[in-house]
Order: sequence, then C-alpha cells, then structure tokens
Amino acid sequence: MKRKIIWLAFSFIIVSAMLFASCSSSNSSSTSNISGTSNTTTSGTSNNQAGTILTVTFGSTTNTYTMANMQALLNALGYGGAKTQSGTITGPYLYQGPALTTIIDKIEPDGITPGQSVKATGSDGYSVTFTYDQITNGSFTTYDPKGNVTTPPASSATVPVIAVNYWANGNILASGIGPLELGIVYGQQLLTDSSYWVKMVNKIEIIPAS
Repeated sequence: MKRKIIWLAFSFIIVSAMLFASCSSSNSSSTSNISGTSNTTTSGTSNNQAGTILTVTFGSTTNTYTMANMQALLNALGYGGAKTQSGTITGPYLYQGPALTTIIDKIEPDGITPGQSVKATGSDGYSVTFTYDQITNGSFTTYDPKGNVTTPPASSATVPVIAVNYWANGNILASGIGPLELGIVYGQQLLTDSSYWVKMVNKIEIIPAS
C-alpha cells in the first residue's frame, strides 16, 4: 500500500516536472549549473553507455544493469538537492532515474520487508545503509533551498523517494558524479543531508533482517 502511495506521488511528480522541463527546453544549449556535468544537446554525448554500471545483490541472486537497462525501467522526475554539515548547498536540481524500490522489486518481487535494509556503495568506496522506514516512508530531514529545516505539506506530491538518478537538469552526470547517483527526490524543491547521496553508485545490496 505504501509503495502504491509512492507511485501515486511519482505520477504527480512526472506531470509537474515534465512541465518544468518543457518550459526550459528552449535553453537546452546553455551551460548547465551542475558542476562537472556535460550538456547532451551541445556535446552530443549519450548516456546510453555500454557495459555494466550497477550490480544489485540479494542473497545468492545478482542483477546487473547497463545504462539502457536503467532507462528501460519505470522512471520519474523529481527535485533533489543536498546540504552538508558545514552548510554548503548543492541544488535543488531536476533529476531522473528509477526509484530504489523499483530496483528492489526486480530482484525481490515482494519488496523490502521490515528488518531488512539496503546498502548503496559508490565506486569511490563511500556507502550508505538505508533502513526499511527510510525506503518505504521517506523518513528524512528536509530543508528548503536556503538550507532551513522545513516540513513538507502532507500530500502525495511531497513524498520523498530514494532514486538512482542518471540525469540532472537535462544533462548526463559527469564521471566524478555518475553515471549513476543515488539521492532523494521530491515533487517540490527540497534538500536532504548530503550524507544520504551516493555519487558513482555501482553496487546495491539488500541486507537480510538480523
């Protein structure tokens, strides 16, 4: 039921974000404000990269994904950004990528269950372990674009979703950030703690309940 609520929220996100994207498409040749990203329109670079970019494991089962595989999943658009402990703010930007729950469902159709957790690791060795509550309920501290703690209104449009993003503001992710970056996205412009964002994420593990 919670997963259905999340996808209802994503339906709203898709509509509102696509309107945003269409309004800004006329400026697609301008320089991105995301540090280190390249513009797909001007550079001709494609994020249809060959080869495995993500490995997902659950027990003895392993799923691997290429960029084409990721793009073929049910994707959504949402706003996301990060705030460091020192107060440095990145974003919010408009991201696209499949929800973490979508990737989990591909390897475990029943989805994550209470007591289980998910560990996401980047190619630089940084990792974050997300709890069942964070994955299913989006339990994160949120900030407005200026970095002030804020509580989003209780509506399906603001349900936070952990997503594995491959696209930001119409651009592919640079090598120091992507090809995939795990982060939290919303139906409105909000930030979360930078510690939950995993750059260059290439490994996801479902950890059994202890």
